[in-house]
Amino acid sequence: MNAAGSAIYSALAGHAGLIAALGGTAIWYGVVPRDRALPGVVLSLASGIEDNETPTRSVNLVYQVTAVASTLFQAGQIAEQIDAALHGATLTITGWGNFWTARESVVSYLEIDPAGHSFGHAGGEYRVRMAVA
Repeated sequence: MNAAGSAIYSALAGHAGLIAALGGTAIWYGVVPRDRALPGVVLSLASGIEDNETPTRSVNLVYQVTAVASTLFQAGQIAEQIDAALHGATLTITGWGNFWTARESVVSYLEIDPAGHSFGHAGGEYRVRMAVA
């Protein structure tokens, strides 16, 4: 996980409402580990670009952050806490100044595994803009 991903993880792990909704710090990068019970939160880098608009190095990253739960309704409730933790937040990112964090899109879908179990996914894509401090 890179510095921005670590900062997002810290913001999520530090949000009391989210941790209460999850029943603990069930936050992972990329995928929910097989041996972990739901609900949980998964974050991953969806895209990113170097702005190259000024001499100061700046980047523009998009992270997908979703709740995974046994129902879509529960995932949606957890997604509200994710949004409360991230939308408009100023992240602490080592070596960088974060000047924009905002949700740009909504994610909501139901997954059915080969065994017939369903899982709800809900959350969003969050743009993180930062420049070298």
